[in-house]
Amino acid sequence: MGEHRNAQSSASATESRGRPRGGGVMQSTGFRVGLSVALVALLAGGAFVVWDQNRAKCDQTRQVSVIAETGVEEYVTRLADEAESNSCFDFTVEAVEPSHTNERLNQRKTPQIWVAESQARIRQVRSTLGRSWSDIGPSLGTSPIVLAGNSLPDSPTWTKALSMPNLRVDPPAQSDVSNAAVIGALSEVSSGSLTHQKLIEGLTKRALMMNDSDGSPDLAAVATSPEPVVALTTEREYVKFVNENPDSPLQATVPASGTVNLDYRIADVSQSSDQGLASDAISALVDALQSENGQQIRDEEAIRGADSAPLPDNAGVRGVTVIDAPDRELADNVLRKWTALTKPIRTIVVQDVSGSMKRDAGGRTRAELLLEASLFGLKQFPKNTALGYWEFSINRGGDGKDYREVLPIRPLSEETDGRTQRDALKSAISETLGNLEGGTGLYDTALAAFRSVYGSYDPAYSNSVIIMTDGRNEDRDSISLANLVSELNIMKNPARRIPIIAVGISEDADAAALKKIAEATGGSSFIARDPKDIGAILLQAVSFRAEGA
Repeated sequence: MGEHRNAQSSASATESRGRPRGGGVMQSTGFRVGLSVALVALLAGGAFVVWDQNRAKCDQTRQVSVIAETGVEEYVTRLADEAESNSCFDFTVEAVEPSHTNERLNQRKTPQIWVAESQARIRQVRSTLGRSWSDIGPSLGTSPIVLAGNSLPDSPTWTKALSMPNLRVDPPAQSDVSNAAVIGALSEVSSGSLTHQKLIEGLTKRALMMNDSDGSPDLAAVATSPEPVVALTTEREYVKFVNENPDSPLQATVPASGTVNLDYRIADVSQSSDQGLASDAISALVDALQSENGQQIRDEEAIRGADSAPLPDNAGVRGVTVIDAPDRELADNVLRKWTALTKPIRTIVVQDVSGSMKRDAGGRTRAELLLEASLFGLKQFPKNTALGYWEFSINRGGDGKDYREVLPIRPLSEETDGRTQRDALKSAISETLGNLEGGTGLYDTALAAFRSVYGSYDPAYSNSVIIMTDGRNEDRDSISLANLVSELNIMKNPARRIPIIAVGISEDADAAALKKIAEATGGSSFIARDPKDIGAILLQAVSFRAEGA
C-alpha cells in the first residue's frame, strides 16, 4: 500500500509494491512468490494471497504524487489504495489546504495529480498561476450543497441564504462550498430575479460578516445551538454527521430553484516529462472507482456518482435539482472577486512622516488630516485583519535606512503586553504623525516593505502593502525608480500576489512614480489632491483587492 500523509507530515521512505496493472513490467519470480504466499497465508489467510502474487508480477512500481484538498483526502486515499491493489502504481496522497494550493503547485517539485473540490476551482488556480494544464479530468463523484440546521427557512433562495446573519459557511480559502452557493446566486441573476449589481453588493456584505465573526459551519454546534442557525455544507458532510449522531434534530434542504454540486475533479498538473505517467495513473484511479469495491467506497463516503443520482438507502436530500451552469467566463470572474473579498487582509501600512507633512491643508496640517483618516480607517477593518505599521523619511531608521518598523504584522485582535494590535496601532499612528522631520525616502522604503511582505507571505490572507506619501523621493543615495520597478517586476510571483497600493497626498505627490511602483506589482495608485479626501481614498484603496482580482 502507498504512503498517505497530510500536508504537515514529513515524507517517509516507502517500500515499492507491485501491482498487476499500468505501472511497470510484470514477470514471475518463482521462489519469491512461493515464500511470500506462504508467509501471507500464515499471517492473514488466503484472501491476501492473490494480492501478493500480483505484487510479485511487478518488477518495479511507479511513484505517483497526488494532492487532494482537505475534506476529500480520505476519499482519495481510499481510492488510491484500491487502485494500487490492481496496478503497478504507488500513490502518495497529500492533503493540502485550499488556501495553500497555489503555493504547493508553484513549488519546484510539483505533484502529478490534483483532486480539487470542483472544476471551477481548477480553472481559477490555472488562471492565477498562468498554467496551461490541457485538461480537467473526470469527476470522482458529486455532492450537492445543502442548507443544514435545526430550524430551516421556508422557501429559501441562494441570495437570501447568503444574506442571512445566522448563516455559517467557510470562506473559499477553506472550502469550495461558498463558491457553489455564489454560483447558485448567479443563476438567479441569469433568471432575471436579481441584478448583477445587487449580487455584488450582497456578496460584499456577506464577506464583511464572514471576516468579522467566527462563522464556522460546525454541524455539532449548529445542531445544539439554542438559536436558529443554518450551515452551508455538502450533503456528504450532513449525511456523515447524521449517521454518527442519529438522534440529532439536524435537517437539510436546498432552494426550490435547485443547487450546485461539488464535483471532485481530477486534474493532470504534471510537468511535461510526467504527463504519460499522470494519464495512466488517472486511468487507474477511475478504474478503481468503477470497480465494485470503488462503488462501495464512494457509497460509504456518502458521495453521489457523477450523474448525481440519489444516495442509496434514502440517505441525504431527496428530489435535488442541479442548476444549469451559468456562463463560465462570468462565473469565474464573480468567483475571483468573491475569493478576494472573503480573504482577510494582511498588510503593512507605510506612512510618510517627513517634514512636508507639516504643511497647511485648509487650516489643518496634512499630518492631522492623515491621522484622522487613518484612525477612522482602522475602525473599519474587520477583526481578522492583520496589520503592521512602518514610518518613513530619510534616515528615519538610522544608518542610512529611510524606514522603521513600528509594529510587526499581527491580527488586530491579538494582544501583546495587555493591548490589542488595534489599540497599539492607534497609539503608534498618533505618535509617529506627531514627530515629523526629514525628506521623503520613498524608493528604498517601497522596496523594503514589498520584500518584507513577500518574505512573510501568508496564502490564507490577501497580502499587500499600503504606502501613503505627500511628496517625491528626495534620497539621492537610494535606488533609482527604474531599478526599483525592475526589482519589483523580478520578484512578482503569480502564486504570491502582493499589490502595492500607493496613496498620494496633495498635488505635491509624485503621481507618475507612484503609478509605476504600484503597477509593477499589480497594484494601483490613488491621489488625494485635496488632503480632505484622504479618508475616502483610503477606503477605495482597501477595496482595490476585489477590483484587482
